[in-house]
Amino acid sequence: MSYTAKQVEDFFKRIDNLDVSQEPKFGKMNACQMVCHCTDFFRMAIGNKKAHEYGTINPTEILELSSSGQTVAAPKGFGQIEGEGTLPTNFENDKTILKEHIREFSNLGKDYQFAEHPYFGNISYDRWVELAIYHLNHHLKQFSV
Repeated sequence: MSYTAKQVEDFFKRIDNLDVSQEPKFGKMNACQMVCHCTDFFRMAIGNKKAHEYGTINPTEILELSSSGQTVAAPKGFGQIEGEGTLPTNFENDKTILKEHIREFSNLGKDYQFAEHPYFGNISYDRWVELAIYHLNHHLKQFSV
């Protein structure tokens, strides 16, 4: 599994349709925080941002929560509401940074050595891509884009 050019462009269009004043359909983050939260996911994947705890939550519990549509707690060190994630700056600039990270992630080869995931440990390229697509879709739907 890998990102296709069409998937990347579709994500970019959805991100471009985000507006700073949009209210979330669920959750507590505002649009600015959500954009930074999504960028932090990619920073985590490549090892530029690390969680404060690893392996403290059962991965099965995470999968059950996400598959039932419930909120999954952000790894410690990534919570926007708690002030642990990257702070928003300028909304349009933050959207550009997110798109840059998506493009960089989508260009990584299958042999790329990803960082350890705080919940799932060392996971494959395909699993990281699957998580990235799921995570972006989840949060863009949160803001109806």
